[in-house]
Amino acid sequence: MKMATRSYITNSFKSVKTPKGKDKKEPTNDGNPSTSKTGVEDELKILRHFDVTLEFGPCSGITRMERWERADKHGLNPPVIVKEILNKHLHDEEYTECLWKDYQL
Repeated sequence: MKMATRSYITNSFKSVKTPKGKDKKEPTNDGNPSTSKTGVEDELKILRHFDVTLEFGPCSGITRMERWERADKHGLNPPVIVKEILNKHLHDEEYTECLWKDYQL
């Protein structure tokens, strides 16, 4: 009597071994904003998220920095990264003005 051998799906694929440590790719940061973790798009995404977070109060009619400082003054613990981003771009309206700047009150 012949014993049945189990057939696993993995048996149908060729086994490929990679050198140790070579199978994971690490991200590189060459200083290029498009490849860095905190590139322009990432910074603006963080700021837009800050704009729509109601926890820090209304954002219409004031700058993002004014809103951040008001939230901090009232103990609402706004994200420190928002202040860091705003301090890097003090004179760039794309960063300083809130998401709703084009809409009249």
